[in-house]
Amino acid sequence: MTTKPPTKSRFGDGPSTAERRGAPLPLVTQPMMPVDDSDRPDQTRVDNPLATLKPETASVLFGKNTIAMGQATATGKPQLAVAPHPSATPPEIGLTQHHLPDEEHDRRLTLMLDPDSERAASFRVLRHHLLEVGRPQCVVVSSARNGDGKTTTAINLALALAECGRAKVLLVETHLRRPQLASAFKLVPPWCFAEQLAAHRHQPMMPWSLVDIPSLWLHVAAINPRIEKTQLLDGPAFAIAMERLRLGGYDHIVIDAPPVLGSADVNLMADAADAVVLALRARVTTTRDLRRAIDQIGSAKVAGTVLVE
Repeated sequence: MTTKPPTKSRFGDGPSTAERRGAPLPLVTQPMMPVDDSDRPDQTRVDNPLATLKPETASVLFGKNTIAMGQATATGKPQLAVAPHPSATPPEIGLTQHHLPDEEHDRRLTLMLDPDSERAASFRVLRHHLLEVGRPQCVVVSSARNGDGKTTTAINLALALAECGRAKVLLVETHLRRPQLASAFKLVPPWCFAEQLAAHRHQPMMPWSLVDIPSLWLHVAAINPRIEKTQLLDGPAFAIAMERLRLGGYDHIVIDAPPVLGSADVNLMADAADAVVLALRARVTTTRDLRRAIDQIGSAKVAGTVLVE
């Protein structure tokens, strides 16, 4: 893979961390400007400012004053959800250790497979800018439609946040109809997260059952892919779960959510979360779909977007 010569970071005058360490500098896009597509067909593709990058490159669009397709909050920061009362009793959490097998790993585990790559550096840039917009504890990662790279983004954002044990991170899966985490990490959850949601709605003080992956400094709440795929997200149950898991000592909870368009699931999750990050697939995600997704969620909750190739 050809390495681009180091350049100065677009987010500061001094050299970036990647430059100081000699690693490839991840290319970071400038904030999106308003797009007038009134005279374009509905299926106009999102312009790709990094069209010359290789397919394995991920770029990040993030910042304290992120403007998502011309929409922003008054302060430029997402509105944070109200955290549970600090005197609430922390939940009991049971952990099942899982060690990744020695066989070929899932290609979506970028920070594990190729930690020195430009793509991995881009996810670290995403981590940096996410922390700049208020250090949200609970972050929903979604996309306008399926196939836009949201699971890859959620996994690698969680890995970047937890890297070298810098933070205690929980990766949660809520896409009930197309679960992916079990296959990505090659595990079978001891208790499906969807089933736990249903149980904890009626008994909130029950213990939680999560998977601990020590080599990645990560806890995972995955959905068993064998469960009934027609289930819908229980909004009140999810809110209860987030309220309890926030008290579990996690610095960050990253949620791999379903796509925005076609259901109200992400709206229910956004109500219980601090911020939403949207994944965009280069040359696939349309401007129209992105606008509709932001309108449906509400721009105040959208912290930024990630362009994935």
